Amino acid sequence: MAILQPTLLRADHVAATSRARSLPASLPTTIEVARVMLVIGLVFLHYFSFPNSRTSPFTGFDPDHHPFATFVNSFVLLFFFSAVPLLSTIAGWLFFGLAAHPMATILRRMRGRFSSLLMPLVTWNLATIAAGFALYAIAPTSGLLGEFRFDFGEPSAFGVLDAVFGITGLPIAFQFWFVRDLFLSVLLSPLLWLVLRHAPLAGVVVLGASWVMDFDFWIFTRTDVLFFFFLGGLARVRETPLDIPWRTARLLLLAYALLMAARALAPLVVDPSAPPHEDLLDLVTRLARPLGVIACWGLALRLARTQLGGFFARYGGFAFFLHAAHFPIIIFVKYALWRLVPEETDAWMLTHYAASVAVTIAIAAAGAALIFRLSPSAYAFLAGGRRFVG
Repeated sequence: MAILQPTLLRADHVAATSRARSLPASLPTTIEVARVMLVIGLVFLHYFSFPNSRTSPFTGFDPDHHPFATFVNSFVLLFFFSAVPLLSTIAGWLFFGLAAHPMATILRRMRGRFSSLLMPLVTWNLATIAAGFALYAIAPTSGLLGEFRFDFGEPSAFGVLDAVFGITGLPIAFQFWFVRDLFLSVLLSPLLWLVLRHAPLAGVVVLGASWVMDFDFWIFTRTDVLFFFFLGGLARVRETPLDIPWRTARLLLLAYALLMAARALAPLVVDPSAPPHEDLLDLVTRLARPLGVIACWGLALRLARTQLGGFFARYGGFAFFLHAAHFPIIIFVKYALWRLVPEETDAWMLTHYAASVAVTIAIAAAGAALIFRLSPSAYAFLAGGRRFVG
């Protein structure tokens, strides 16, 4: 969730470049924990709707058909809308930890992102195209081909470029829209740095307004990455304290969870797909994301001090790989496992939901471990310069 990753700059830069006055001692661990936690959340998010669902979880739960299962599905999806903003904030905070020669450091890091962001984006999207062609050769009428949003019957050079770089829409491995937009944000980093130095509040206002209004500056998929990347840089430049007391974090998590639960239940009182309700609900959901960023960061801080957090941090180098590989794996797993569901009840639907995500992560982990064992350098290339085990 890139992600991942996305985000996906190395935590080992923290100790060498940090000038902040108040940093939690567990900061490198917290960053790795946040990456793993949020990318797992993105895998849940990218399950999308149940195969038997009549509505999209983006609009909320279905009060008429399997209300409990569809509520859980919608709530989890909405909750992890905070994943990309937090991952982008972390990326910005790490990127703008600059030394005595800021512009030279920025240019050096920009060159580094060609190998850690752009090249994996190209490679994974080409691999996804190849997987789609393999499916087309085996089952040319399969409904799963629609998930790729690519014309395998009449491919073109522009179609391949569009599928890889997301020129007119999402890349074929749609999760790479985050990496794409992060790379574009990095390309704009010299300009962002000048704004951070000379007009930071104006930058917040302009980029914040573009984010609220969903204005993409004609090149971004969405401005979530750009805006929160800038906010992360602002936090680094202003040396903003990053520690959040657990009591405060719990209250923020509760508030955010209640807001997302209410959003998931919106179909009880309005038609979420009809204007003006659709636009209003989208705005409310968008404005809640900063709260989710702070709440999830507080949770990561707490987990970083636990044994579970230590386990997550050890496998922080797997986060980018999982973000990159989970689609199209989750599509095949989702529909293969659906055939095993004995009856379409809420309990079995939720079991399928959890199992699909667990099996997807297990397959990606097994593939990552195999590649890393055979060639650590090949794994590093595919995982944005990271090791499988920290």
